[in-house]
This record gives sequence, C-alpha cells and structure tokens, in this order.
Amino acid sequence: MKTKSRNLFSFLVVALLATFVFTACEDDENDVTPMPTNDIVELAQATSTLSTLVTAITAADLTTALQGTGPFTVFAPSNAAFESLDEGVLETLLANPELLAEVLQYHVVSGKVMSSDLSNGNVQTLLSGKSINVAISGNSVTLNGTAMVIIANVEASNGVVHIIDEVLLPEGFELPKDNIVEIASATPSLSILVEALTKFPDLVSALSAEGTYTVFAPTNDAFTALLSVIGQSSLDDIPLNVLERVLKYHVISSAALMSTDLTDGQMAATILSANDKITVDIDGDNVMINNAMVGTANIEASNGIVHVVNAVLVPELELSIVNTIVEPAYFNKNFSILTEAVVTANLLSTLIDTEANFTLFAPDNAAFEAAGITSLNGLTADDLTPILTYHVLGSEVFGDGLPTTGSAITSLGGDFYLSINDNGAFINGLTKVTAATLSGGALDYDNGVVHLIDRTLVPTSENVVEIAVAASQASSGAEFGQLVAALTAVENNENTADLITILSGDGPFTVFAPTDAAFESLYNLAGVADFDALVAAVGIGTIEAVLKYHVLSGRVFSTDLPNLLSLTVTSLGGDFTLNLSSLTITDTDAALSLGTTDASIVDTDILATNGVIHVIDEVILP
Repeated sequence: MKTKSRNLFSFLVVALLATFVFTACEDDENDVTPMPTNDIVELAQATSTLSTLVTAITAADLTTALQGTGPFTVFAPSNAAFESLDEGVLETLLANPELLAEVLQYHVVSGKVMSSDLSNGNVQTLLSGKSINVAISGNSVTLNGTAMVIIANVEASNGVVHIIDEVLLPEGFELPKDNIVEIASATPSLSILVEALTKFPDLVSALSAEGTYTVFAPTNDAFTALLSVIGQSSLDDIPLNVLERVLKYHVISSAALMSTDLTDGQMAATILSANDKITVDIDGDNVMINNAMVGTANIEASNGIVHVVNAVLVPELELSIVNTIVEPAYFNKNFSILTEAVVTANLLSTLIDTEANFTLFAPDNAAFEAAGITSLNGLTADDLTPILTYHVLGSEVFGDGLPTTGSAITSLGGDFYLSINDNGAFINGLTKVTAATLSGGALDYDNGVVHLIDRTLVPTSENVVEIAVAASQASSGAEFGQLVAALTAVENNENTADLITILSGDGPFTVFAPTDAAFESLYNLAGVADFDALVAAVGIGTIEAVLKYHVLSGRVFSTDLPNLLSLTVTSLGGDFTLNLSSLTITDTDAALSLGTTDASIVDTDILATNGVIHVIDEVILP
C-alpha cells in the first residue's frame, strides 16, 4: 500500500515538472528579441539627435568603414555635444577631413562592448595609441572624467552605440592654426590692416606661407589716428611705396616672439631693412613697441605670433617727415612727382630740418603736367634743384601775409612775382595759389607753412631778347624770326635806338611779341613781299616806332590787369587798348594807315629775367 502511494506521488511530481518545463519553453519562444538590421551609420541616420555625427562621418569619409562587418562599439556624441565645443572648433574640424577622421576614430572601440561589459580602466580606440578612460559609479558611466553616457546599448547590426554628452578629444589634440593673414582677416578690429595688406600680394603671400614671423598688428583706430596726423582721409591717398614701407616695419621675420621672449630695451630688425628696428619698452605689465602699446598679446598663428598694438609703427624716415613741410606731399600719392624730385635733388634733409622756417608753394602731379613736366626720367639733381628751390621761401609767410600785387618775392631759387585780383593770388601770371594757409591752418607745420599751387614754377635765366632769339633758332620753327630780324635792323641802324641793348637791360619790360605769322599778315596788308621790302616802303624809323609800340615799361602779367572789359595802356611808342574779355589788342594805325586789325593774345606770361612776354598773332600799329 505504501509502495503504491509513493509511486503515485512520483508520477504527479514528474507530470507537474514536465508541464512547467513545457510552459517555460513556450514562454521563451514568445520573448525572443529580433536581431537589429541597421548598421551603425544607418542607426545614426535614423536618430535625430545624431545628425551632426552623421555629417561628420560623411565629411571624414568614414561611412564605408563604419558600415563594415565590425563589430564596433561607438561612443556617439549627440548634437548638443558638438554644439558645446568651443566656437569655431566644429567648423575647423569639418574643414579638415583628416583631423576629423582621427577625432571620430577616437570614439570607436573594436568589438561589441555592452555597458555591462565595461569596467574601470582604459579602453583602446581605433586611433592608434590612444585610449579612453572608463569610470563606472553605480549606474553612471563616465569617459575621460567628464563625458557621460546618456543612452547605452543601442544595438546595430555591426555593433553597439552608446550616446554621450561630450565630444572626446585625444590627449595632445590641437586644432590647425590659421596663418597670420587669416587671423587678421577674421579679426574685425584689424580690417584696415587687411585692406592695406591686400594692396601688396607679395607681402600677403609671405605672411600666409610657412615661417617664424612676429607681427605687430595696428588696430583700425590706430590707422585712423595715423591718417589724421598725416592729413589724409584714407589709405588710398598714401603712395604705395610709403604704405609698403610702413607695413614692413611691423614685421620681424627672424623669430616668432611671444611676449615672454621680449625684454626691456630690446631692439629687433624688421623686414623693411636691417637698420629699421623696433624698440621694446617694458614697464610692469605694459609692453610698448616704439610708441605703441601691446593690447592683445601672443595670438598664435601657424607661421608666427601676432601682437595687437594701439598705434601704427612709423619708420624713422617717415617719422622725421611728420609735421614738416614735406609731410603733405610725402604722404599723398597726388604729390608723388614732387616727392621724387625732392629725393632726387637731395633736398629732403634740408626741407625736414626742424630748426628751419620755410614757406613751400607745393605743386601736385597735375601742376607738374601743367608746366610740361610729366616725368623726371633723365633729370638730375642739377636739373631739379633750381626748380625746387624756386618754390621755397627762407621764411614763414602765411596766406594773409602775402605781399601785394606786383611784388617780387625772393625764393631760395630766385625772384618770382605775385599778382592778386578778385580771382585769387597768382605767381608769375600762370600759377594760381589754390590753398593759401592762414596762421594755425591745416598746412601749418613745425618748420614752416605750405601753400598749394596748380602749376609748377619754372625759373628762367634768359632776358626777353634771349627768349625771342632762342625761339627764332628752335628746330621746331622760327616763331620770332621776323621779330628778331626787325630788332636787329633797328639796333644796327645809326639813326634808330639800340632796342636790343635796351631790351637786354634790367627793365623790367612787358613785350607783346608778334609771331612770324603776324609779320606775314602785316606784309600782306602793306602789299610787300618781306621785311626788307617793308623797310624800303616805310623806313627804318617807322619800324622802330612799331616795335616800341609792343613794349610796356614794367612787368605786367596777365593776372595784373584789373577786372575790366577794356584798358588803355601806354607803351614805349604810345597808347593802345586791351580788350580783356576777348584777349585782343585794338590799335589806331595812325603811322602806316594800313587799316586796323585787332591782335589776339595767343600765349601769356612767358617769364624772363627782366620782364614778361605775351605772344600775339598780329603786329599792332601805332
């Protein structure tokens, strides 16, 4: 009986166990998780918070690798992790695929490592020689001390992804540095410096290439202050050669000097020249380069160091010119011919002498062209010195202190003559003073004052007769050949005045000089063939009277004449009328009775040592 009971109990136990096992097996079959079908890249593409990582994988050309068999474990930075990088880091990485690939490889571990498989210690990454430090505390996983795993164990067909809240950067990681030009271009306060540099492609190329440069970079405010000091409104006003000299004076090429490399009293040659050196002055925390304070120091570039300074460094030559009468010409490209002439004539040191006191009548390039000087090619110091010194007075004369009309003004190169009328002040009849500086004016400098003129002054060494003779012998044609012949005939006749001798004297005289064409017109009017025939017809005494009728006593420039429509003037041979509105001369023709023909003044104010010549196209008759 006991045996039967024991067998029944055993049967029931076995039956119950069989039922339990069957049920358990059935439940296991219902709970099986399907295998993931997306690879790591596809998983990331399907996860909105990993879109930046997808962009990075594509830029680094790692898509194919991360879609391989693997398996891989990827610590995937979220979009927020990328956004928390320092400004410009992500952009720089995306622009440098090789460096970006290294950073991404640092986030990948070989094999499928679930969170439960992680332990404290270092994990080797796919970036050669670089590992990630893992620290586990409770349910938290920290990488490299700060990056947290925020979502773990996202499985892919070829591995597993753990999403983290920081981008991991390998030890010793450095972004590629911009070169000096790129740093300046990216700094708004250095935009004027960049504008200046772009005028010199060779300098831009040098500062963009490999090297060990130290650049002292002036701010926009520094350039604005310099322009104010030198009286210019923009960089475009400054001659290119001068601007290039100034820029080169800010560059040391021999070493990339950090502020800690600078010492008080240190001098360093610049790329301008070995003799053009900057000087360092250190007082506590203040570092001065010449007269400029370093505001932002030690900006590292791929090819050197940039220190931002609050003033433009000015080379010694340019510094010696500032606040002298040479300044407005030297720093303005419209006066480049004058500057070149001063340097060629070796007059620069004279005109920047701070102990001197000058008045400079300064012609710009257009003023040189107006005087027929378009180039200094072939001109020597001996050629230029008389012209330049003719523009300089040995004392300071302001615009409101200029002498009255008719006054001779003694320059370092000889006398010139001033005419003042309602239209302004004129020199030697042709040159207008376009800007006369009053006391304390914009063109008032430490060693004098500057007035601007619209035509270069050219001194003369010939008297009125010598000018006429030279013109009559010119290869281009004998414009005054007949006039000289007439003067010679009167000079050689014993019964007439020695006009050549008289007109070669001190004078001064004003001569209205008829051209050869004017004499031909007279011959036609008189019905004679030539000058000898005219003498035979009217007599040498009449010729003398006619010639005297063309000469005024005194030096009268066109700008000396008053602002009237007509004016009666007295010549050595009588009166005639000038019509100023049409620049004509009306004669009376009382001597020859040939009829009256008005003469036009075709050229004015030819300066002579003893007077002035105006050219006319008809012979005027008394």
